[in-house]
Amino acid sequence: MTENSTPANSPREAVIAHYTARHTARGDLYGEQPFANYGYWVEPDQSIEGAAEALTRLVATTAKMGPASRVLDVGCGYGAGPVVFARSHKPRTVVGIDVTDVRITSGQDYVAQCGFGDTITLQLGDATAMDFPDASFDTVVSVECAFHFDTRATFLAEAFRVMTPGGRLALTDLIPKRGVDPKRYMQGNRAFLSGQCLDMPVNAYDADEYSRILREIGFEDVQVESILEQTRIPFIAALRQYAQRSEGERRAAFERMCDRLQSYVDAGEDYVLVSARKPEAA
Repeated sequence: MTENSTPANSPREAVIAHYTARHTARGDLYGEQPFANYGYWVEPDQSIEGAAEALTRLVATTAKMGPASRVLDVGCGYGAGPVVFARSHKPRTVVGIDVTDVRITSGQDYVAQCGFGDTITLQLGDATAMDFPDASFDTVVSVECAFHFDTRATFLAEAFRVMTPGGRLALTDLIPKRGVDPKRYMQGNRAFLSGQCLDMPVNAYDADEYSRILREIGFEDVQVESILEQTRIPFIAALRQYAQRSEGERRAAFERMCDRLQSYVDAGEDYVLVSARKPEAA
């Protein structure tokens, strides 16, 4: 697919088409680990791969993941996140779901190569219609995916359903800052590499509305914290450096991507760390 491809008919189809198209274009951006996130940039001289791992560990720590945890990773991609969880927090089990077949297939190979086939299971699954019984997981996490879900609120309700009482939710997400009209950056742009429009106006609300939705579903201890300065902004700078080390059309493509990401930041798009807990009595 190219930048001029015909957009898919539904948000779910657009996401599948986009990430399928991106599959062969990632190159060595994330080094040896198949990540796809903006990273958490809090240490000097971090690589893109190191920052991506740091963001994954931040989500696990925020969720209070531990040896007894039964974890669900929604939008697990190629399995890099589940492998980091298994290495750093050693949960009892991790189940990862994603709507993109090529990511699950490649991720299963990656998990096996890393030696976590007995702990980690990756499978196709829809965040808004999960095929799991009630109270199946102690921990639900999602890294940079919920803005794609149709809708985010439906996903959050499903997360609540499949969590045990006392279970914890942690995710990172993209939302508009308070007082920002999302139309400033949701202008129907087609994503580079896939030609898909990934705008989801139904999910474009600020931290106050995000918190209200979580509480309305039944979550408590809700927090929605901006970490934009430690994520997207330094990622753009690192990606520009990566682009300068590339050549030809690849360099031009990454430079265009940087310009667009910066335009979204300038227009008021935020990056947040979200956490919440299901009550013990739920």
